[in-house]
Amino acid sequence: MFPIRQHTPSNTRPPAAAIGAQSPVYGNDRISLIGFHDQGFVIRSRAKLHDGRLQSAILDLHRRVGGSSTNLTDGLRHAVEVLRKTPSGILRRVWLLTDGYPNRQQEHLWRRVAEAREARINVNCIGFGDRFDAALLQRISQATHRGRFVSVQSLRALTDALATGPARGGPHRAEHTVYAIDLSGSMVLEQMQGRAKIAVVQDALIQLLHHKMKCFA
Repeated sequence: MFPIRQHTPSNTRPPAAAIGAQSPVYGNDRISLIGFHDQGFVIRSRAKLHDGRLQSAILDLHRRVGGSSTNLTDGLRHAVEVLRKTPSGILRRVWLLTDGYPNRQQEHLWRRVAEAREARINVNCIGFGDRFDAALLQRISQATHRGRFVSVQSLRALTDALATGPARGGPHRAEHTVYAIDLSGSMVLEQMQGRAKIAVVQDALIQLLHHKMKCFA
């Protein structure tokens, strides 16, 4: 569970619209890791930043690549279900990464997007490589709470996109972030900068994890 600390400034009064709303929670972040190909599946849920099993799960992502389709819809469904269990007052965010075109359960996609919006979940979409449905990813992001779309074609660009957030120091609004990663076959069969795409993603996630540990130690 999250270590919960309510933060209420002693010398300010909340605006009328905020009275009765859930106060922000300040504390440590949590990370969940989800994969999807023919279907979505939870790999690690609500892990602490220093949990060694989280790093091991990231390094083993290449072993989970498979299937013959890209079920982005089910990946998003699992992400929303995990984040719904997050206590109120904690920021909820999804990074949804895909290198292709979703081609399974597409008829349910916008229902899942609506569920994310209703739960005030920020869904950021990453188009990875040069063959993905940019228009669809933009629509998903724009339809959710403060979501954004990013196109990346290198390790540096992916690392920069993921490593957003507050600078080190001062109180930190607790956040639960789900990384939903496309693990369809193209992630090992196709390359980026001379390496399998999934290897680039693993490196970016490990760098991100180390960055967060330094910032919020």
